[in-house]
Amino acid sequence: MRGRRIWLAIALFFLMGFFHPEPCCGGQGTWRLEEIPSSVKQGDVFKIGLMTDGGATVSGDFQGKEIIFYPRADGRGYETVVGVDLECPAGTYPLNITVRRGSWATSRAFQVEVARAFFGVQRITLPPEMVDLDAETLRRVKKEKRRIEALWAARTEDRRWGGEFLAPLEGGISTFFGVRRILNGQKRGRHNGIDIKAPKGEEVHSPNDGRVVMVDEFFFGGKTVVVDHGQGLYSFYMHLDKVVVPVNRDVRKGDVIGTVGSTGRATGPHLHWGVCLNGARVDPISLMEATTDNREAIETVRNRKYMAEKWKKSSKNGENLGQGGETLD
Repeated sequence: MRGRRIWLAIALFFLMGFFHPEPCCGGQGTWRLEEIPSSVKQGDVFKIGLMTDGGATVSGDFQGKEIIFYPRADGRGYETVVGVDLECPAGTYPLNITVRRGSWATSRAFQVEVARAFFGVQRITLPPEMVDLDAETLRRVKKEKRRIEALWAARTEDRRWGGEFLAPLEGGISTFFGVRRILNGQKRGRHNGIDIKAPKGEEVHSPNDGRVVMVDEFFFGGKTVVVDHGQGLYSFYMHLDKVVVPVNRDVRKGDVIGTVGSTGRATGPHLHWGVCLNGARVDPISLMEATTDNREAIETVRNRKYMAEKWKKSSKNGENLGQGGETLD
């Protein structure tokens, strides 16, 4: 995970006031913050862990948006994942956490620094009609964008996912998250996902449990599937050749949802995989790292991140570093 994880010692818990030994509802109760980052980057997903002796509920907000805590798998507290949008201005932002037990409650405010991330630049040459849109196509694109934004704003309270998020398919990354696209010399938006190279017809799998909430064909994204994992966490898959799941179908981790294609505005077969967390467009690789404790898996993800950073640094020279697919960003 980008940014440093801070494993706070118990002494620090006392200084922060988050360890509460006083009687509550006629008994003793203890709470302590187990992990929280001091610094993250644009597009990151970070994890917050809170230990409690039971009977407590936890709520919070980051950047003014509610974050929902869920019980830890070991039953010894709560945790959550939080996203930072790829275009969030660098700066320091409040993170508020409240712990309640019966009529007793305590709140603490923390500060999380969001650092600027260098995402790199990619120059792509496309047929003029794919870049300079006519009025009718432009109206279509704006309508499709509104539909997607409305979906990101909706949130189901139930959490459908569990455990680590897996990659939807194996393959090298042709375009990394956040890259600034230059199309035919024109500056365009940042890439809101990662492009995974794969041959046409390769199966695409759901990276975790969820429910299919959108199946459609868009101008930019082509045949698209959106999966709602619950509590404001969505994943989406674009440029598919075939879709094998209908809307409202519940999917389990590993289920096939479609096959790789090149529909929409794409220069060749690949999968565009994106993630939106509580309205923030985040790096799918960062989500994978934030949701796994598997050391081998973490190392694999970190290697991918290392290659991403190497790719981005090399793009400072303005090289054309690959041909990916332009999507909804």
